Amino acid sequence: MSEMRAELVRKLWHGHDPFEGFDPTGIKVDMQGWGSTHPYLVTSVHEIRPALIIEVGVWKGRSVITMAKTLRALGIPGLVLAVDTWLGSSEHWAIPNMFADLRMKQGYPSLYQTFMANIIHEGLQDLVLPLPLDSGNASVLMRAHKIRAQMMHIDAGHDYRSVANDILQWWPLLESKGIFIGDDYRVDGHFPGVRRAFDELAAAGGLELEHAPTKCRIRKP
Repeated sequence: MSEMRAELVRKLWHGHDPFEGFDPTGIKVDMQGWGSTHPYLVTSVHEIRPALIIEVGVWKGRSVITMAKTLRALGIPGLVLAVDTWLGSSEHWAIPNMFADLRMKQGYPSLYQTFMANIIHEGLQDLVLPLPLDSGNASVLMRAHKIRAQMMHIDAGHDYRSVANDILQWWPLLESKGIFIGDDYRVDGHFPGVRRAFDELAAAGGLELEHAPTKCRIRKP
């Protein structure tokens, strides 16, 4: 276990590892995701060798797995902190076929159990920690504990207000020289709020924004 992981278990989980005693028996491994193996998620780890990566908006964990596997392959004693409520977003509740993906049990989504089982299936428990909070409360907790990351992947809400709020909350918690990655940055008219929010971040700071299909990336001065 890395020093970073041990520190966060102590601070955020009050010493109780969330994977301890979790039984994945009977939980189907499900690696469904979108853009979860994007080159930015891999090349950014190679570039800055982060001790802490924070992903906001996790779903079933496939992109977390991509980044954690890269840490492992490079021998980096780092950690991916996975921030999500695991309750889905508005579109998952509004669209029937997406609602089915929530795998309801007694009216409550079981995404968290799927995520945990996926991480265990890949043997990545020592490189991953879940934080089951909404974006705003999670960022407050990070500030309270003075926790900052070298790399972030923002993939929660897709409307302008949600994305702008995530940027407002998390950009200050990224260390200098860190990399900020946004998901669903599109130039084809889909998710215009995502593009607008990240464009505004870059413009306000005079920062370079690069993008490749479905994601953007900004380096913090």
